[in-house]
Amino acid sequence: SVETYVGSATNLFRAARAEGNGNGEEDDAATRRLHDIKALDLLSELVALLPDDILRERILLTIESTVDRLEGRKQKKSSAKKDGQDLPELNEEDLVETFVRGSGAGGQKVNKTANKVMLVHTPTQCRVECQETRSLQQNRKIARKRLRLKVDEYMNGKNSRTAIKTTKAASKKAKAKARNKARQRKKKEAAGAVKSSDG
Repeated sequence: SVETYVGSATNLFRAARAEGNGNGEEDDAATRRLHDIKALDLLSELVALLPDDILRERILLTIESTVDRLEGRKQKKSSAKKDGQDLPELNEEDLVETFVRGSGAGGQKVNKTANKVMLVHTPTQCRVECQETRSLQQNRKIARKRLRLKVDEYMNGKNSRTAIKTTKAASKKAKAKARNKARQRKKKEAAGAVKSSDG
């Protein structure tokens, strides 16, 4: 099974690291957890090169859940709710995910590994790209969040979470501007009253 494969790969990384240390001492749990997360990140970069889309997706999802467990994050089964607005759920079958070589700052880690994620939601043809971090797993998570927001904007228009947030920000800015104008007007009136009483 895929879980066994990921577990075996993690154990292989642990054995190689223990042999490389050579001092025979065991790492503490926190250090071992950090090394396991780094190993799974490397494994995800290798898995991204697999030609079989279904197998690649299953392995990457298993790696992602394992990393979440190691980092102490709970798995999110329900849709995220914020500002009373539900984001649409994305079915993995509706997504076309490709990994390409990154570019820009970051050196060899970015330029020689396939860590840039491109996601396309086939029913809506919404497309996002992500190369925020050097980690493929982090880029996959960020790309999915962005795609959910973009699909929400496509489906809900001015009732989408992004549009509501933009409207609130514009309203807040307009109120601040009105308060500032009123404050300036009061200052001018006060300065005019002082000049008229002096003259």
